[in-house]
Amino acid sequence: MRWDGGVDPALWLYNLATGAAGGLLPAAWLGLGLAGRWAEVRPRLGPFTELAAARPGPRVWLQAVSVGEVAVARAVADELASLAPQVRLTVTSTTAKGLEAARRTLGERAAVAAFPLDLPWAAWSAVRRIRPRVYASLETEIWPGLLSALERAGAACLMLNGRLSPRSFPRYRKARPLVKAALKRFAALSMITEADAQRIIALGADARRVRVDGNAKYAGLLERARPADLPELASLLALGDSPLLAAGSARSGEELPVLTAFAAVLERHPAAVLAVAPRHVERAGRWIEACQGLGLAAQRFSGLEPDAPRRPETRVVVVDVMGRLMALYGLARAAFLGASLVPLGGQNPMEPAAWGLPCLWGPSMEDFTDAAQALGEAGAGGRVAGAAELARAWREVLDQPEAARARGARGREVVARWSGAAGAAAELILAHLDRQGALK
Repeated sequence: MRWDGGVDPALWLYNLATGAAGGLLPAAWLGLGLAGRWAEVRPRLGPFTELAAARPGPRVWLQAVSVGEVAVARAVADELASLAPQVRLTVTSTTAKGLEAARRTLGERAAVAAFPLDLPWAAWSAVRRIRPRVYASLETEIWPGLLSALERAGAACLMLNGRLSPRSFPRYRKARPLVKAALKRFAALSMITEADAQRIIALGADARRVRVDGNAKYAGLLERARPADLPELASLLALGDSPLLAAGSARSGEELPVLTAFAAVLERHPAAVLAVAPRHVERAGRWIEACQGLGLAAQRFSGLEPDAPRRPETRVVVVDVMGRLMALYGLARAAFLGASLVPLGGQNPMEPAAWGLPCLWGPSMEDFTDAAQALGEAGAGGRVAGAAELARAWREVLDQPEAARARGARGREVVARWSGAAGAAAELILAHLDRQGALK
């Protein structure tokens, strides 16, 4: 590994500052009363002895900051295993939950370790131990010190599944000289949307290296939309000709608007049934109480049995068990995404879209902006401001079933297009391994 060559002034100052801060880190951590969490930080300082010494072969380092990015890493790893099983993977994560998820889902086929802090000695230690031919950051992580170390070690640096929200963009822009220098070290930047691509270019990325590939986080959704899972669930719900509407991952504060909207739907479609899946199943009782307050007959899903399915008079089924929501979408005519009528960032609209459902959400979809935008542009989903608009949208779905199915089909096309993002990421990694002669 070569560590000679010039260093730009911004990086030199950055390394000086982080090196000084790193030397004070243990004392500062103890002084802040965070000694109990020191065990989480200590592995990120090196020397990464929990990793076996790098073996010969095409070595790839995937960085997945937390649980959501570990799911992306798993999708990319699946594609790599199919295309080039000889690739040797190392997966790092920044958070304790991310590490737990990585060890559980990828531990048998990849080395797993904590992601180094961006301190000179920690970056050097990690790069020397892993010795990657390709480093791929899943999501937008710009660590100037580590990127410099990787470049000097001869590794190709990739940004995959890159996202740059309107909220984070101004923060990066404040440090543009340092960010621009770091971005020049990426051999390729695969962004989720065109808007993400334009923002990363505005920060200084070479436009010739920037591409748009969609979001690998949604890989595998079409495979999870399996009709084979539905007959048993359909028998418990005893729908017959009754149309089902679904409200997924609903949160506290959404009880009244969602149920008020459904009550308005019943005025025109009295046989309709609503399945509500609270994000926290222990709060199912609040939904039962809210139903009672509005005069809606309700049952808990956990109380349904093959010989005692939903009662004919029950209009709302509150799903108080985990793992049923995806299949419920398969029986529904339309879906509302919770955590969006309250300021909690929304939920994943691609899950119901994979079933071909029209999707509805409230004003707060910050955590799934890209998915909401893509479905909205395709005419497969839309925003509702409150109970009145949700009721109107649900009624439209039930009044015009053919138009609703066409909208849902367009949403499924979006999911299918984005499902290829993991494959595109794997192919980009392999292209850079090939350029280095690592696949021969």
